[in-house]
Amino acid sequence: MRALFFYSISILIFITSCTTSSVVVSMQRPADITLSQDIKSVVVANRTTPSNKNLAGNIIEGLVSGEGIGTDKRGSEYCLDGFVNLLSNSERFTPKNIGELELKGTGTSSFSEPLKWKKVSKICKSYDADALIVLETFDSDSRIVFGKPITRTVKRKGVKIKEVRHKAILEMKIVSGWRIYDNLNKVIVDENKFTELKEFSAWGNSRKEAEKNLPYRSIAIKQSGDFAGIQYGKRISPVWIQAKRIYYVGKEDAFKQASKNVKANKWDDAINIWKEVANHNDKEIASKASFNMALASEIKGYIEAAIDWAKKAKALGDKKANSYISTLNKRKQDQQKLNQQLNN
Repeated sequence: MRALFFYSISILIFITSCTTSSVVVSMQRPADITLSQDIKSVVVANRTTPSNKNLAGNIIEGLVSGEGIGTDKRGSEYCLDGFVNLLSNSERFTPKNIGELELKGTGTSSFSEPLKWKKVSKICKSYDADALIVLETFDSDSRIVFGKPITRTVKRKGVKIKEVRHKAILEMKIVSGWRIYDNLNKVIVDENKFTELKEFSAWGNSRKEAEKNLPYRSIAIKQSGDFAGIQYGKRISPVWIQAKRIYYVGKEDAFKQASKNVKANKWDDAINIWKEVANHNDKEIASKASFNMALASEIKGYIEAAIDWAKKAKALGDKKANSYISTLNKRKQDQQKLNQQLNN
């Protein structure tokens, strides 16, 4: 569907030089993996709570790691929150619950045995879902490291003094394991573990002060867990992202007028100008107009036309065109993948 590639212009950013400017565009990125079109509605479950036989080991692990009893429990909930929130805004899936369904697992970073299909079917039937997505494992780890101190000169009551600043870094590592049970075809379509790293930093006049200025672990595990859930959501569902694109402003009146049109979001008026200037006798002017036409074509969703215009700009000597051609070819591949994932 062409609408999928009608990139909305979010904002205009700074002018990067006297001859170029840039726009930020929103575009849809395909999921990393393509699931069956039969799977449309899903129920999400948390299986990171340890069973009775695994409970003692889970408590010991929390004490040994220093993460605290219950930290991973809360982290897994935050992880599912991030995952479900992403799916709730997805065009691909309809979540049937908010992740409140809890099942018993190992409570560690090790996978339990897969759920029996009888149980999967019962859960899916009760929620009227096509598949069951389970956070099977969740494990968090953290450590604090210190950066190299820096010395800076500051003014204190009109007097210049040298001040030493220390940087503390809280490193969070989240390991989450997921399974997707396709209840329609009775097959596990994804079973993987993922490691996500997130850093938090703070400054102080001493190491102790810098460490004190770091966020509380509870805040760090919340943000890190949420981040890990979002990353898995991106693995299975298309998402909207933003990217910067440049275009030529130029010193010529035609380019200046077209630039004004772009800033006013009047792309059709800008296209009319660039299309005419693309036939200019001056190769440099024609190449810039052709490059801009490539961007306009991409904005309108005509990827093939955008590639053709970029190739023309390259043939006329534009040095930026080659990189843009590679970008557009990637967009073409993504479009084909998106069409398959969204059944367009």
